[in-house]
Amino acid sequence: MISKIVFFGDSITAAYRTVHNPLGDGYVSILKDLFSTNSDLGGIQFVNSGINGHMVGDLLKRYQADVLDHKPDAVVIKIGINDAYNDFISGGGGNHIRKYVTDLDRLIHILGTDLPLAQLFLFTPYLISDSSSEPFYLRMNEYCEVVKSQGQKRTIPVLDVQSVFDTAVKQRPAREWAEDQIHPQHEGHSLIASAAFAFLKDQIT
Repeated sequence: MISKIVFFGDSITAAYRTVHNPLGDGYVSILKDLFSTNSDLGGIQFVNSGINGHMVGDLLKRYQADVLDHKPDAVVIKIGINDAYNDFISGGGGNHIRKYVTDLDRLIHILGTDLPLAQLFLFTPYLISDSSSEPFYLRMNEYCEVVKSQGQKRTIPVLDVQSVFDTAVKQRPAREWAEDQIHPQHEGHSLIASAAFAFLKDQIT
């Protein structure tokens, strides 16, 4: 059984974390509460290493202090929303997503090499949209596919968060989950946490 899990990502993971509130107010904190209700999982220590605005290249600059130094038994990588956003607003062209592929591959390789006994998990990025033909949604989906491809390539379990919200918007409009379609309200974070709990609880050993 693992004793410590690090969540490595951007503002969705950070969710207003502070020194006095190290798990933040989002899915990481809610997930910790869900784990605490399970006698087999309640003792696992959670570390929130999300930072607002970060892209996968930023994670490559801080993995030592924010992941390796914690000596985790498991790492969840959730990154790509800012990469996709910067790609989209710049008009694309292919350079952004090629860099994302390269940097994510490198990050996974480093963590897998330096933490050979740790379990790695990938969470896809997402856009909460009422339309699957929205241009930004289509661009985000390309980044989701990169994450899925990395999971398949390296036999790493992948939680498809985009699919979770695609199902959710069939019940309630996108902006009721997140006004900006990206940063969820509490119920949106709870949705991620519930999906993550179902995804992780049977895979963590």
